[in-house]
Amino acid sequence: MPARVPKPTENLILLPPGFDRVVLLIADSEQRPTRSLAQSLHSGGYHVAVTASGREALQIIQNQHPDLILIGEHLRDGAGMALCQHLKAEEGPEFLPVIYMPSREPSPPAIPLPDYAPDATLCKPITPAALQNWLWTLLRIKQQFDRRLQQYTSGARTLEMLKSDIISNVSHELGTPLLQVKSAVSLLAEDIIDSGAREQRLIADMATQAISRLESIVNNIRQLARTHNIELGPVSCSEAADLAIRSLERIMTTRRIRDRIEKRILPAVPPIMGDKRALAHVLQLLLDNALKFSPVDSQVHILAEQISDREVWVAVRDFGIGIAPQEHVRIFEAFYQVNGGAARPYGGTGTGLTLAMLLARGMNSTIVLESTPGEGSTFSLILPIARLDVPY
Repeated sequence: MPARVPKPTENLILLPPGFDRVVLLIADSEQRPTRSLAQSLHSGGYHVAVTASGREALQIIQNQHPDLILIGEHLRDGAGMALCQHLKAEEGPEFLPVIYMPSREPSPPAIPLPDYAPDATLCKPITPAALQNWLWTLLRIKQQFDRRLQQYTSGARTLEMLKSDIISNVSHELGTPLLQVKSAVSLLAEDIIDSGAREQRLIADMATQAISRLESIVNNIRQLARTHNIELGPVSCSEAADLAIRSLERIMTTRRIRDRIEKRILPAVPPIMGDKRALAHVLQLLLDNALKFSPVDSQVHILAEQISDREVWVAVRDFGIGIAPQEHVRIFEAFYQVNGGAARPYGGTGTGLTLAMLLARGMNSTIVLESTPGEGSTFSLILPIARLDVPY
């Protein structure tokens, strides 16, 4: 039962003690009682928005973020209960209280809808005392809920920062001694190759391969840290693709990267909402995978197309060995490779596609694979078009 609160003076419906500003939305097609109710609330200190349309109500909620909504039984464009159920069915962390105001006591539904039901039901005509009682109760519940949500969000943000710092520090601490070991092994390997016996040359070659593999793992840890530092803003797909190609050229010094990669991005493709470094890194990882599993004389394409007035499709396509359907989900698992085992014909740690998926999710997207064995593969993601008229 709601707590007892002081009765309103005359027809004023007062703010709860300690509340400086409360925004209410009334959605009801009955104009005269709605105006009277809005006046009582406004005189009591509430900020009130009024509409007779469910569609307009949703726009007001999006723009003004009311603290509580009162919904009548009938709206100009539908039933009030339908609007209530729509609001309660929407996923999201925030709690938005709803008071339903039918003209008569509603009959119990044939199928209970506990998740989509209003938080309170007040039949018309509504007395100021009854409404004030429920307003105070629901607003205090919302206040407590918002406080807990803020504490949880702050704690989650702190945990993410701590996790990012740990990953960054680990990659840095591993990277420094690794560079020293790599230099020492390279010098020893040169001496052994020039003057050593066959067995010694094999040992030098194994050491060099082990260092390269360890360096790849450390680099992947460094890339993992970047998945926690994504900042969304307008990004040119063409510029992100160029950055990805330049990064690959620095890593693959023995390969002619630009001869194999063809960028097919028209100038008319609009900027997307994303993170430039994250998108470039996704493309770099997908390009590395495509080049690795394609013949050395085959092309790899970077594609970007506007597919609607809201979205851009970005992809990397190769014409290599392809991937069997049963492997499409597993290849995004960490350390998984289609040709697993020590004797697999392709190098790598099996974390590239996992990192690419993490980066894509950080930009509120996901990577989709289309592939046919023997014909090649296309890895793609869909990103929203950036609104350049909105400051970021």
